[in-house]
Amino acid sequence: MKKVLSIVLALVMTLGCICTAVTAMPEAQAVSFETENGVKVEIAPFLYKSKLHQMEFPSKQSYEIKEKSIEGDYAISRELNDLSYTFVFPAGTTKIGGMLSLDGETNWRGFSVNAESNPSYWPKDAEGNVDYSQPVTFRRDEVTAERDEYGVIYRDYLMDNGVEGFRDIDKIYWKLSYICDGETFSEYFDIKLYDYDKAEKHTVKAVNFNVAGLPFAALNGINVGANEEAAGKYLSENGFDIVAVQEDFGYHAQLAGNMNGFSYTTNHTGGIPGGDGLNIFTKDMPIYNETRVPWDVASGILSDGSDELTPKGFVYTVIDVGNGIYIDFYNLHADAYGGEGSVAARTSQFKQLAEFIEARSAENDRPVIITGDFNYHIHTHEDNGSLYNILYKQCGFKDAWMEYHNNGDYFNLYKWHISGLPAWGNWDSVERFMYRPGGGVDVVVSDFRYVEVKDDRGELISDHSSAECELTFIKTEDFAQNTQELTVTAPSNNFFNTIKWIFKALKLILSDLANLPELLKELL
Repeated sequence: MKKVLSIVLALVMTLGCICTAVTAMPEAQAVSFETENGVKVEIAPFLYKSKLHQMEFPSKQSYEIKEKSIEGDYAISRELNDLSYTFVFPAGTTKIGGMLSLDGETNWRGFSVNAESNPSYWPKDAEGNVDYSQPVTFRRDEVTAERDEYGVIYRDYLMDNGVEGFRDIDKIYWKLSYICDGETFSEYFDIKLYDYDKAEKHTVKAVNFNVAGLPFAALNGINVGANEEAAGKYLSENGFDIVAVQEDFGYHAQLAGNMNGFSYTTNHTGGIPGGDGLNIFTKDMPIYNETRVPWDVASGILSDGSDELTPKGFVYTVIDVGNGIYIDFYNLHADAYGGEGSVAARTSQFKQLAEFIEARSAENDRPVIITGDFNYHIHTHEDNGSLYNILYKQCGFKDAWMEYHNNGDYFNLYKWHISGLPAWGNWDSVERFMYRPGGGVDVVVSDFRYVEVKDDRGELISDHSSAECELTFIKTEDFAQNTQELTVTAPSNNFFNTIKWIFKALKLILSDLANLPELLKELL
């Protein structure tokens, strides 16, 4: 119903690109290079070494299945979160293999990356031939070579016996072997690791919550005002530094009035109609350059989510998170429902958001965080994979849940499908956190969970779970001080905006009266 109504410093790589041995080159700031025989390599911007830890089994049921390990096994610390490599092989390549070593001389451990057995890696042409010249990216579980069925790294590979932590290594060595035009080639290079524990970093606890502040919920006997008060208390009492909310409409006073300790907030745009329901609150973190952007395309007046009756869109801000680090922070609410119009609208909205982000980042390179209610699941490949293709693949964003709970694998979700748990509010909900480094600041996800928020009586206060994410921002050698002029956005006149939207909504409704039965059906 509610949808209706509404790794311490910058990456330095040392390269060696000969066919028979590893030869270190002078350290460089690059994140991509081409080997001697023409393999293009792009490496995740920052690779860190940190402590390994014994597997933990969180109490929430949905996370107990995320990774399994016999007692004593270890997994890579979440701080080593960016083991990501992209390769482009020369045209004419027919078979590929990869190996890793911790010393570059012995104990090489490898895996086959031949596309015939890994068809998801490379596309095929019209004749069914594999095109190895297309980019292929290996994520964390592929590049660690030794793993069990759950992707957990074996302790013996990265640990000395009896020592809880990384071996004292500074590099991971790569060897690529491939056949091109009938000739076998080998390429070697090494990647420097930085000590995460010694890095200058700043950790922020953020939450995204659709607070379900739609006044019409009262028709179903829901005390919306009381729920907003409970939401405010929850957000106030659980140590969040940044709060992003959606559907914060006519009960904003009840929500904000119970959020103690939040020094800064975006300007509330009012109730329905006219308000976008999007707000951001921070503790001791100034908010600048607040910009609200409505979607160019929306779908549904009296049906298919009624998204045209409110100015859904996104709010963009620059937040000073501390330690001289500024981030671009986005909070959005995408089109709801699954009709053809809504699918097209969401695709358009993701493109619009991507264009806006890239324009801002071109002007001022900073870390970027996107959160909100996307009304989109990744695991079902909804809307022809538009979210993945636009924001993850094209713009280089990563998904906090996928990285933290699924080894950075955006496609292999089999264990979650068979778990019996619904995706909604458990493992692939419509609430997301996306992130991308920038300005010499890396971003690491150090915790992520979905939480069903309840009031004092144990009743759910929203049909959405909160998405709670701990983000660590790490200064690197490339760290750049902010030079952009930052301003505080003054509040606008909501009264005139509301009057404008009342007339706009009436005009839209009159034009769509033929769909009134659909609306009544959903309401009742």
